[in-house]
Amino acid sequence: MDAPFAADDAEAERLRLERPASEVVWNDAKGRPWNLTVPPTVYPPREDTDLLARTLLNLGPGAGRTAFEVGVGSGALLLQMAADGWAVSGCDVHPYAVAATRSMLADQGHDSHVREGDLRDLDDEALGRADLILWNTPYLPPVSVDEAHLGPLEEASLSDPVPEGAGHALLARLAMLPERRDRTAMLVLREDAALRLRADATKEGWCCVVEGRLEFDDGERLVAVALTKAWPHATHHLVHSTGSTNADLFGDERRIGDSLRAEHQTEGRGRRTASWASNGGDLTTSWVLHNGPMPMPPHGLIQAACGLATKDALVDLGLLEEERIVLKWPNDVLVDGTRVGKLGGWLIESRQQGKHTRVVAGLGLNLTEGPDAIDGTPRSTLIGPEAQVLHAALSVRLCARLNELHSKRGRERLAAEALAAFQSSATRLGMIDEEGHPLSPTALDDQGGLCVEGREQPLHDLDAVGWRFWP
Repeated sequence: MDAPFAADDAEAERLRLERPASEVVWNDAKGRPWNLTVPPTVYPPREDTDLLARTLLNLGPGAGRTAFEVGVGSGALLLQMAADGWAVSGCDVHPYAVAATRSMLADQGHDSHVREGDLRDLDDEALGRADLILWNTPYLPPVSVDEAHLGPLEEASLSDPVPEGAGHALLARLAMLPERRDRTAMLVLREDAALRLRADATKEGWCCVVEGRLEFDDGERLVAVALTKAWPHATHHLVHSTGSTNADLFGDERRIGDSLRAEHQTEGRGRRTASWASNGGDLTTSWVLHNGPMPMPPHGLIQAACGLATKDALVDLGLLEEERIVLKWPNDVLVDGTRVGKLGGWLIESRQQGKHTRVVAGLGLNLTEGPDAIDGTPRSTLIGPEAQVLHAALSVRLCARLNELHSKRGRERLAAEALAAFQSSATRLGMIDEEGHPLSPTALDDQGGLCVEGREQPLHDLDAVGWRFWP
């Protein structure tokens, strides 16, 4: 690393390494106590360790799956993973960390292969056979000549030498590994770095989902994120022209994540009998979101996931600032500029045959010039992005958002984000009831219905509301 180390730093490091090891009792995410021997200058388990330990529980028991940790540190996380049935291995730049982790795993009767080195030293085989790659990344900024600094080994463990962030270095390595559709990477990094990582992951076809958060008293915020390949089994087709991409996806055999994009759509539909007018070059596309027996995610939460995925993709591609994107309940995407205009909208449909249900979601987005308004509704357009690029990003973010609906905690996170978006648009557009009284959203219920202040029943039907500042 490029730290400003001099001769006296080398002598100070030698003295540090002569200090005795620390004996630490660490309680893992299941409350099991572990007696750890932490050598001098090795990173001991702290709050960020606990954050990653809790997040790893979401993956369930190892059942023989393999986990590789970059930067094993004290060995605490590998001990937890090994106890939960994972076959573990890892690496660290600190030779004392390597030795301590090897010893503790052996004492617990676990086979492992822990080597000295960092991510750049690993061959593809070491990472390629791992079902899970975990990394509590070094997230402190590199030290400069004028700053106080720790010793070389500690700085190597704590300071991130990658300008764009260590998470990007891992993302680049994932792209180089032999394809493995069920591989997961779990890492801890700063929240601002996670936003940059999500944008690049979206462009590379990887879902980046925040699984946990940690905020320190000084305001520093860390997140645990999971990286998974988006819908690895899905197929994406392009046709020159069709009547309705939604209708087409209800035919033939389909898998979750399969999509169809049309350069021209002649019979595009909106809610109920409304039509959706589009030009050649606009984005008109549909995805299969559910394909099988019940249960399936509630319709209202699927709508919320689709809206948030659209917002994600537009932000990740740098097309719009997040503050300008207005998600109008339940399924419209608006842009707030010199005026508010409708950029696009979702149509979610389902068909059931016996116990088998297929859910298809169609999206139309204006990417070409057109009239200022259609049927009295102000129209916005997004000039510049290619439909295929936006479609690819949307596929990734749709997959990520729908994956959140598979767990209680994920549904709660998604509902909270969607509620904040709907509250903002309700205020901006003046949501009102049939008598013109203002409506104030307070929650999304378990079915995705919009709860509003002063009403016992949640809203599920858009016809039950009006908009004071929207046609």
